[in-house]
Amino acid sequence: MSLLFEPFQIKSINIRNRTVRSATYEGMGTHAGAPSKQLAKLYNTLAEGQVGLLVTSATLIERFKISLPEDENLAYPTFIDSDAMIALWRPIVKDVHARGAAIAMQVVHPGRQENPMLRGGEPPIAPSAVEEKAFGNMPRAMSVGEIEEMVEKFAQVCRRVKEAGLDAVQLHGGHGYLLSNFISPYTNRRTDEYGGDTRRRAKIIVDIVRRARELVGEDYPIMIKMNCSDFVPDGLTKDEAARVAAVIADAGIDCIEITGGIYETREEMSRKGINKQEKETYFRPYAEALRNTVKVPLILVGGVRTPKVAERVLSDGIADMISFSRPFIREPQLIKRWKEGDLRKATCISCNQCSDNVFTQPMRCYVEEAKRAKREKNL
Repeated sequence: MSLLFEPFQIKSINIRNRTVRSATYEGMGTHAGAPSKQLAKLYNTLAEGQVGLLVTSATLIERFKISLPEDENLAYPTFIDSDAMIALWRPIVKDVHARGAAIAMQVVHPGRQENPMLRGGEPPIAPSAVEEKAFGNMPRAMSVGEIEEMVEKFAQVCRRVKEAGLDAVQLHGGHGYLLSNFISPYTNRRTDEYGGDTRRRAKIIVDIVRRARELVGEDYPIMIKMNCSDFVPDGLTKDEAARVAAVIADAGIDCIEITGGIYETREEMSRKGINKQEKETYFRPYAEALRNTVKVPLILVGGVRTPKVAERVLSDGIADMISFSRPFIREPQLIKRWKEGDLRKATCISCNQCSDNVFTQPMRCYVEEAKRAKREKNL
């Protein structure tokens, strides 16, 4: 049997194969921040497509301070900021499980990359007041009390995710969001207990895991998606990321998905032009550094387009599971196709039109949409 299609276990989760749908912002929440019927349909389609573990898009742990306008074309996020959201996720989880897939929820606070307009004109919060250059935001440094409150918010969210029936929770510690801000020396210039050396910059994650364990127990999987590099001067590097990984794994993180880049280096998150096998798995060297440091399962994302490359990563022992984002936007049935013997590479051309427009329009493949429009025109 191909390694890619062998079952895998992360603590209490039994996963039917080693493929992961990496958290991908769908923009398919309702105006109230609940999962929509459109989102439920998407998850069912992915589950039917034989993905092993489905990770939801980054679900927000606290509300914006303003209300967004009601517009059917806007890409609304989902929230898990109150217990009222628990029951809304249970039917989705039940349907995904009925189709054989496991499901985890990624949870996030945007930190310095939050639009100040969503905070009623207030500056975003961050560990330190370091300008966010992609949008020109100047965040406000959090007090120790605010950090402690944030730890409790994340821990309570972990509890909600478990009570909603999801198989695991994934903290978003990458892409320049709040937890990523803390572990990076570029965005964390603090000199107190939450800044300075590796262990202190990782302290917020350690505190979240320890508090969450009190609420969800020892067997419930707490995972993290974390940066391996920020790709900015004085930012998180491969070696420092490995040291951070060791600290949080010792604290009880059960699985690490490796990613990279922040909004200021967004081109590194989802590299374009993945048209050769040599361009695939661009985070592999960073996974190798973590593999030499931690024993917890690793998930590798980043440009995987062919089953041959995915198999090589698994057989080399670099990662335990392979994660896909953009390919599933165009081909939610990709894993089913491969499993049935059609081993052609994913049809995603890595043009990034999907990610370039995702915050203003619900997720779609613009290339596929254009092809469909052309076919209809020629009928």
